[in-house]
Amino acid sequence: MITNNTIKENKTLYAALDRFLPAGTSSLFPELLEGHSVLIKLKAARKSKFGDYRPLKNHRFQHQITINNDLNPYAFLVTLLHEIAHMYAYEQYKNRAKPHGTEWKNIYAQILVPFISLDYLPADVYKSLLEHINGPTASSCSDHGLFQALKKYNPESNGLMVLESLPLGSHFKWRNGKVFLKESKLRKRYKCTELQSKRIWFFHPMAEIEKLD
Repeated sequence: MITNNTIKENKTLYAALDRFLPAGTSSLFPELLEGHSVLIKLKAARKSKFGDYRPLKNHRFQHQITINNDLNPYAFLVTLLHEIAHMYAYEQYKNRAKPHGTEWKNIYAQILVPFISLDYLPADVYKSLLEHINGPTASSCSDHGLFQALKKYNPESNGLMVLESLPLGSHFKWRNGKVFLKESKLRKRYKCTELQSKRIWFFHPMAEIEKLD
């Protein structure tokens, strides 16, 4: 298994990536990454994101990408391509382009094209990516259709469901053990009350929760 250790050599990088990506797709990455000084790290699961990108200064590498190590192969692929698009956008525009603005979206769409193939993807992920490429959002979590398609390929996990699927007025348990009442839908989040403290929390619709009733 790859740990959070630095992957330094290209051959090691591609061999390591092959274990996390859909079959056949790792062969497309040398062309994507050739000539780019990038450090790729795996991270333990993070609640707020699947991956991230940042430029490095005064380091051996010019760029760093991190990816959660618990993603299924299709989610890993989409997340990695998302972050590579950020790297490309930074190289071309530095800080002149918005993180998920038009420049990034155009680059991301171009990067996705070679990977959208039934040779690499199941039909539902293929269809969702075709729709996603026409208007890629900030992350796969923000695209409901793509998120649901990717989520089907997660290892079976302790009866969790996404908050959006839970009816209003239902109770659920969050990963911190606290119990909430799902109250109302706001513009982008659900307003929920933590039962013990009565404090208001705001949850992303795609948050994975445990249904209690």
